[in-house]
Amino acid sequence: MKVKAFLIAAFAAVVLNVSAATSQNDGVITVKVNKASKVLVERWIEGYKAVNPSVQIALVSGKNADADLTLVTRHQEGVNVTYVGRYALLPVTSTENPLLSDIQKKEWKSKDIKSLFFTAEDLDEEYEEEVEGKKSKLKDKLTVYSGSGKASLSGIFASHFGRTIDDIRGNRIAGDDLYLLNAISEDKASVTFNALSNLYDLSSRTLRSELALLPLGVKASQREALRSGNLDETLDLIEREDIDLIPVEDIGFTYNDFDADIDHFLQWVVREGQQYNHEAGFLQLTNQEVESQLRLLAQNN
Repeated sequence: MKVKAFLIAAFAAVVLNVSAATSQNDGVITVKVNKASKVLVERWIEGYKAVNPSVQIALVSGKNADADLTLVTRHQEGVNVTYVGRYALLPVTSTENPLLSDIQKKEWKSKDIKSLFFTAEDLDEEYEEEVEGKKSKLKDKLTVYSGSGKASLSGIFASHFGRTIDDIRGNRIAGDDLYLLNAISEDKASVTFNALSNLYDLSSRTLRSELALLPLGVKASQREALRSGNLDETLDLIEREDIDLIPVEDIGFTYNDFDADIDHFLQWVVREGQQYNHEAGFLQLTNQEVESQLRLLAQNN
């Protein structure tokens, strides 16, 4: 009987300990991301759990999936959002493009980019006369591929140049923006644009071997960094200098409810999590942006 009583007591103690542990860790932070930012968020989760092993954070997917935090890829007004990084877009073509030598002879300035990627309604007559001949012939030989839908970064690209996604000429590809790179590999006389995280190999830190950047009309020192084909040099350049030809946009977590677990995670991402941004092909927040986001988080407490 004593043995039986001892076993019952021991079992009860185990149950109580498990219940206590469960009650302390029953909250799971769910995070919704798109494919372009999934690697970055996974790095943040791994880093955060290394110092907070009891915290449970789960990625969720699906258009209608509910989540505590949702990573959005553009600046938003009128919603609760904590900005945690930035990304940049660059125009590219295939290395097998039969017009590659003609493309690389040019320095693509703002009006050239607009003429190539967008309908011509906003170009003045003087510039239209200027691009007649070789420039306009090259544009007419190149097919533009862009994304469609809210998940695509095409709207960001268009907005940066003062246009809308509907103004982008050429063909639209549904689904993930990675499909745009597939499109230009199949239809070789074509161009597109994409985020650095998609354009560069995150392991080798180099531009993907099948891609060539359009040479932008920037300063010589900036051109050298872009031509290097090195992801880290490119990230350092864009963080260091404001280049009008390169669209840069915020990424941030939106949330409806706010509690201590979410607050601690977001604070960590804003401060310590920035070390993972470059690894995943994203830009870090500036020191001023870090301070600003921490102040805004403090107001929620």
